[in-house]
Amino acid sequence: MSEDIDVELEQEVAVFYQSFGINQGPGDIQYRLILKVLENKDPGITEFSDIRKYTDQFADRGSIGSKMKTVFQLEGLVKKVKRGGYVITNKGLMAASFLKNTTTFYKKTKKMGEIIERMP
Repeated sequence: MSEDIDVELEQEVAVFYQSFGINQGPGDIQYRLILKVLENKDPGITEFSDIRKYTDQFADRGSIGSKMKTVFQLEGLVKKVKRGGYVITNKGLMAASFLKNTTTFYKKTKKMGEIIERMP
């Protein structure tokens, strides 16, 4: 599966969830982007440089590398297959599916808000 990642939309969704006090998972732009990139490369190997193409504007390289080790590998969302190469696991695909659901909820909520604003 190969699709472009809408970084602006992902940032909007992260900010939406942060407004509820959710800073991890759906409220973490780095987490969202990393999972999107990993999911787009399924079943292939995702290179660290592929991830950095999207995350560089939000975090430095050390931050993303640390997140890969302390969150993604530790929680079993990815498997490191070589230096700088990762493969998403089934658990990671489930997390990516959850993020899709959070994006859908955001879009519905935003649309409903726009409808309510137009009501007399």
